[in-house]
Amino acid sequence: MDAADFVIEKLSGQITAYEDVADKMPHRMDQMPHDERAELEEASVLLRRLRAGGNRTLLPLTVTHQKGQ
Repeated sequence: MDAADFVIEKLSGQITAYEDVADKMPHRMDQMPHDERAELEEASVLLRRLRAGGNRTLLPLTVTHQKGQ
């Protein structure tokens, strides 16, 4: 790869940390009380639907160009 060693190390560390969380999550969810787990799963479904939907309100942004560009 054409990237500095520190970039590769940092990204690899982030990937490892994410994998650790993904490995621990099922076990921790199994330990949750049923009602809390049901609420978490319902919230997860809702967030996925919101992210997938195209009905997001967009901010009124104005594009400006600087001179010389």
